[in-house]
Amino acid sequence: MNDVITPEQAELLLMFGSLILVALVTRLVGSATWRKWFGDAPDDDNLTQEERDDRRIARKRRPR
Repeated sequence: MNDVITPEQAELLLMFGSLILVALVTRLVGSATWRKWFGDAPDDDNLTQEERDDRRIARKRRPR
């Protein structure tokens, strides 16, 4: 077994690497878009702004 990468192996490596990169970028863009559009959506829960702020702070403190 030699240590030389064949053109076919290089092509497969490039293809899989680019697929992983596209999936990662799509995930990041989707996550950012979701947060932008739905992150500050008003809740129809009859809470005051102070209660909403307290709830938002509590959510950020929760471990994921």
